[in-house]
Amino acid sequence: MVVHRRPRFRAAPQSAARLQQLADDGRIELVIPYQLHALEGAAGQLSAVIVADLAGGTRRLEADCLLPFFGLATDLGPVAAWGLALDQNRIRVDPASCATSLPGIFAIGDIASYPGKLKLILSGFAEAALAAHAIHPLVHPGEALHFEYSTMKGVPGR
Repeated sequence: MVVHRRPRFRAAPQSAARLQQLADDGRIELVIPYQLHALEGAAGQLSAVIVADLAGGTRRLEADCLLPFFGLATDLGPVAAWGLALDQNRIRVDPASCATSLPGIFAIGDIASYPGKLKLILSGFAEAALAAHAIHPLVHPGEALHFEYSTMKGVPGR
């Protein structure tokens, strides 16, 4: 059984097609559009998952195991009220430093926005390094940053 909050999946097209084929063949049940509402059980053992639709209607699904997978959501929550410059619910940053519009606040990863931004985990790692370099003088004023490039030093300990 697969519970999902909307009829469309943000998965690779082949994966979504395979999931639909399994449902069409009766091998799995797609419970759509629902999301987790509550759990039932006793003594540490799950017995049911309660799901709710968008109108608030609930459905009880017998279950002895739950595998939750979280989707991606760019809800800024209380950060949205900080006065940061935003771009479509993401925080606008300087691509060279990941600095936001407020001094001393930096943002990286999927929450950050700048022209040409690629939402890739690799980009997030690179943004973390850029932000760390920009933050260093704020945390350690007057202290030199001695950065060694991993591609020039080889494997540590050799």
